Amino acid sequence: MASTKRGTLVRPMLVAILTGALLARLGPFDTFSGLTSTERLAYWIGLTLLLAVQILVAQYLLQRPMDRFHWACSAGMSGLLGAIPSAFEVAWAESLLRVQRDLGVIDLVAIYGDVALIAIPLALAMRVAIGWPLSAPDAAKKENALRLLSQLPPSQRGQLLAMKAEDHYIQVYTPEGQSLILYRFRDALIDVSGLEGSQVHRGWWVARNAVEAVEREGDRVVLVLVNGVRVPVSRSYSIAARDAGLIRA
Repeated sequence: MASTKRGTLVRPMLVAILTGALLARLGPFDTFSGLTSTERLAYWIGLTLLLAVQILVAQYLLQRPMDRFHWACSAGMSGLLGAIPSAFEVAWAESLLRVQRDLGVIDLVAIYGDVALIAIPLALAMRVAIGWPLSAPDAAKKENALRLLSQLPPSQRGQLLAMKAEDHYIQVYTPEGQSLILYRFRDALIDVSGLEGSQVHRGWWVARNAVEAVEREGDRVVLVLVNGVRVPVSRSYSIAARDAGLIRA
């Protein structure tokens, strides 16, 4: 496990070093003429390593809120956030090496734009290098579901059958019973996104293998779960429920 964690840090750092070396060779933003080859190498590798660390921090902070979005969107946002402190670092380095005046707000905004042009592709390359797949990983999603289930009393833990929203709480149903826990429903939906199931109502999520029967009450579809709980399916979620295999008809 430790070697795996080290690997996930070494690979993006190698990407940052290679990116820095390439930028040192190309010398963008007038660094080719303004700095010696040694200065360019130190300048670009140092800044890309700092930027890489800040991107990793941003990715960690955004991991949960951005989990529902495409991986490229998440990586791009991490690049934009990581570029904020890097803009100040570049401004400081420029004031030491090349700029003989105080940098103003407009200068900082311009520097941020330049840094962001590097940070976004760097964040994308780092995301791939870390080994995070181009779609949210099933293993990580299932780990999120286990984290949710760990909030239940030990006697109530088991296979997740369904969840029901109740204000700031959710009612969690397993074969062992049901428990009310303090958990936002929208966060719970993210956590169970790697499991086979679907949201079937504004306040209900049901696992695919939890459905024992499908009944109709007038125009309304009701799922009968293996534990006897009856769950209404709203019209707005009926297509999603059918696509997920909860309604077989």
